[in-house]
Amino acid sequence: MKGKYLAIVCLLSGGPLSAQQPVIADYLDRFDGEFATVMIARQKQLLHHSGKVLIDKLENISYYRSAVGVKHNAYGAFNDAGKIIAPFKFDDVTIRDEKDEKYPEKNYHFAITRLNGRYGAVDSEGKQLCAPVYNEIDGLSPRLIKIKRDGLWGWADMKTGKVLQSPKYEQVDNSYVRDSTVQITQDGKRGLAAEDGSIIVKPAYESFNYLGYQGSTFFGYTINGKTGIMNKAGHPITPAIYDKCSRGPSPVLFAVTSNDKTGITDAAGKLLLPLQYTRVEGVANAMKAYIGTKCGIIGGTGKEIIPVQYDDIKAFNTAGQEMYDLIISDGNQKEEAAQPYYFMVRKGALTTLFDQTGKQLLPFKYAKTALYAYHDSLYIQVTEQGKTGLLDLQGKTVLPLVYEDLLSGYNDGFSYQDDAAGKDRSDYLPVLKNGNLGLYNVRSGKEMLPPVYNRIRWHNSHILSLSSGDSASMADRSGRVIKAAKKYGFFTAVDTNRIVETQYPDNGTTLCILTDLAGNKLYTNPSWEFKEDTYSRALLPAEERNGHAQFNNGLLKIWGDPRNNVFVDEQGKEVVFENYSFVGDFRNGLALAGKDLSPEHTVYGIINRQQQVVLPVNLNDITTFQDSILMIRQADMKGLIRKDGSILLPVAYERIDKMYGQPYIKVTAKKKEGITDINGKIILPAVYDEVSYYEKAKLFKIEKAGKSGIADAKGNIVIPVLYDEMEVNRSYDNIFPLLVKEGKWFFYLDKDGKPFPYRSLKKKSYND
Repeated sequence: MKGKYLAIVCLLSGGPLSAQQPVIADYLDRFDGEFATVMIARQKQLLHHSGKVLIDKLENISYYRSAVGVKHNAYGAFNDAGKIIAPFKFDDVTIRDEKDEKYPEKNYHFAITRLNGRYGAVDSEGKQLCAPVYNEIDGLSPRLIKIKRDGLWGWADMKTGKVLQSPKYEQVDNSYVRDSTVQITQDGKRGLAAEDGSIIVKPAYESFNYLGYQGSTFFGYTINGKTGIMNKAGHPITPAIYDKCSRGPSPVLFAVTSNDKTGITDAAGKLLLPLQYTRVEGVANAMKAYIGTKCGIIGGTGKEIIPVQYDDIKAFNTAGQEMYDLIISDGNQKEEAAQPYYFMVRKGALTTLFDQTGKQLLPFKYAKTALYAYHDSLYIQVTEQGKTGLLDLQGKTVLPLVYEDLLSGYNDGFSYQDDAAGKDRSDYLPVLKNGNLGLYNVRSGKEMLPPVYNRIRWHNSHILSLSSGDSASMADRSGRVIKAAKKYGFFTAVDTNRIVETQYPDNGTTLCILTDLAGNKLYTNPSWEFKEDTYSRALLPAEERNGHAQFNNGLLKIWGDPRNNVFVDEQGKEVVFENYSFVGDFRNGLALAGKDLSPEHTVYGIINRQQQVVLPVNLNDITTFQDSILMIRQADMKGLIRKDGSILLPVAYERIDKMYGQPYIKVTAKKKEGITDINGKIILPAVYDEVSYYEKAKLFKIEKAGKSGIADAKGNIVIPVLYDEMEVNRSYDNIFPLLVKEGKWFFYLDKDGKPFPYRSLKKKSYND
């Protein structure tokens, strides 16, 4: 009894728990993230997931999962491992931290303690950084702690706690104008100090100003209401004579403003462009400058690359997207800013394009000028007198200015589909004229199809179908019409030189005819019901399932024929698979085949083009399971095969279920569950009553004969199947600690299967 009493005292103190002295709790609850609710000696508390700390109340959890809690009205803190870093004796504890995965140099983590009005600091392991003797403590930078005593501020190293600057300043702040620098305030004036406390700029200024470039070696300073520019060493490069200083068109050029006029100065303080601009603003990797209502562009050398005489200027990237101010120290924006760009310049009602060096690419003669990105090519779209065309970047005409607009994809009821057009599909441009759709070949410089259609679709790299109202026709890749327009019918290219024509005669029937490109009739069948999406898809890869029917292995399936096993070859000769009542489309020389054993009973298998059996035709069903896997069924048992007919899992399971988004398959045999990988390798044998998967933890919960356990993704047993009850942590990321029951006792298990030092006869109920 004495040992139990000592354990309870230890728990109530909030200190580490001894695994040798289990505590009998009134009840235990499952974990919900970092903590679980427990009742010990009629006191409701929170148990940390480490199993080492109990608290009365949670105040805060940091980015690094350190926590601040309250125990017996005193504050303390502990880290993710359950180590006490600030004992439960303080009036307040505050975690200061930052966790930036993109910029880890910005990260820090420490705790501030307060007791009887005095502040101290400890690191994430409990090491004292600052003795509890200060009036105030806070974070200063990712490397420094600011400390205040007797109304003045200094700072200490965040890792070692060494005082780098004893308190002597009215205020200290992290500097945003110079890296690894502290802004100091003394007698109301501001200066800059290095992190070791040495002075860079004496405190004699009203403020320091960020010039627009993160990490820049220059910054602005203000004195007597006027602003100038300093370098990194703290030496002024311009006197404080300006109303405003800001970034210029490059990191070593600056915009300076006085009396509402702006000029450009260099890093030596020399005025490169006089104070003449009424406004400047960043655009792409340059600067747009205004004089009154006119604007121009100042380049990175500090010269006007586009003179200030135009009405508007916008920058665009090679995707045709407008660009704004991109010169910011950010990874993605740096990458974007490094790409080529162009200026669209407007003068009056006319526009043109300049490149990023200021070279004018076109004369001022177009009402509209824009970049036109099409597949992998970049053009200039120009409009004159309501007509549109394309020029290349040298100004040479690619598409004459005779069209109303250009089209790419779906737009206003028009449709152009070129997914099947082949490698040179970027040569073909859809154009609009007189409200109709046509096609232009930019490589030949000729109109391939006149704009008289509302739908154009490539069936393959050689043949296109054309629609105009209720009429359909077909053309080859040169634009030559190979099937004249017909009403109430359609054409489908089933090979590069074979076409199926579907007609609807006045007698209400449907007639399907196979022809060559010259129109020679090769095959017809009064029972043929050709539909371009009617074919057996089971053996096709996923990316081809939405395509239309076509010859495979030299054969085209004839659907609708009562024989159900009829194909036609490319010469129009029927190929009938006499030994089968059903044969599906061929793919890679294989097809699904079926035999009718009776009117109500058909069996299936796989055959090859030579009618040899690849998978015995004795299965009750074959269906798609995953992209490359088929499920087979024989009587009430199931298995899996690959699309080449090879066995993945034998026909030995009552159920086979996908685990969506996971590389696992759940199998059931004799009402027992197991797990295989997608290659059929057994991970967990089918001997369990139930198997559940936790994706984030990559663990399986396994249940057998009323007992539960945990297995890892390789099938190794992590927690033995011994427990009468098992509840996982409600956390999204982790299932541990587990609340388990063995016999009459409830207790917790960590990820190694080790129990926490308490147990209870009761699990928290709804009414507790």
